[in-house]
Amino acid sequence: MTRLITDWLKDPEEKYLMYDKKLREITGLGIPALAYRAAGIPEMDGSAIRPHKVAVVRFSTGEGFIGSFAESVTAVIQRMGAEVLIPDESDVSGIYAALSEDTEVIFMADDDRFIAVNVKTGKVAENDYATARGYIEGLSLMAGGLSGREVMQLGYGRVGEKALEILLAEGAKVSVYDRDSDKTSGINDERAHVLSELPLPLSGLVLDLTNEGGWLRAEDISGDAKISTPGVPLSLDEEAYRAYGDRVIHDPLQLGTAVMLAMALR
Repeated sequence: MTRLITDWLKDPEEKYLMYDKKLREITGLGIPALAYRAAGIPEMDGSAIRPHKVAVVRFSTGEGFIGSFAESVTAVIQRMGAEVLIPDESDVSGIYAALSEDTEVIFMADDDRFIAVNVKTGKVAENDYATARGYIEGLSLMAGGLSGREVMQLGYGRVGEKALEILLAEGAKVSVYDRDSDKTSGINDERAHVLSELPLPLSGLVLDLTNEGGWLRAEDISGDAKISTPGVPLSLDEEAYRAYGDRVIHDPLQLGTAVMLAMALR
């Protein structure tokens, strides 16, 4: 997973409410409703989700703990309505502690993967796929559907590969650009158009899966662009975000985590 920075995750409850409000303004749905929609299941109310006990286990491998990560994930799960705990122990001891509490779903992440495992059903929700689903669903809501619509996909890493599959399955006409042409050289689906250069200014529907901060300036975006981007840090610089923020879906963690929970309970 992209290495998150503690400053992006401070004040998790406040940030959740901020992103939820922004998502409602842009798409008409808040984080929980959009997450269930992306997971393909009916929305669960508090009484339905409350019996599902969830744990968020810290892992110390690789570069070690990310400050406020577990708390940020917990804030999302609590807002979804589930009971959640963070074990005092980490790593395998943390998993054992969670299982000892009869936990149904365990969230855990290291430097490479962020997953949610339903230990009772065996279902595994992986953040790359869940994030792609959530942000494509958000883009679809902004666009009024993606079938037959042209979509510009920026970035073809792990999330990008999954996103392209989803977009094509939705019937979108996808153009894909990545600065590293070696990544897109393996795309052999004739329904996808691989670009060697990025057409600026960006217009129409844009799924931005890059993770280089501040490289998009206001002059790089046209007035009709609608952008759905989970990339951290945000591609838009401060001026661009001030100008176009009312048509940009973005958060560093919240929507993808909510979709993971919905998928783990599906």
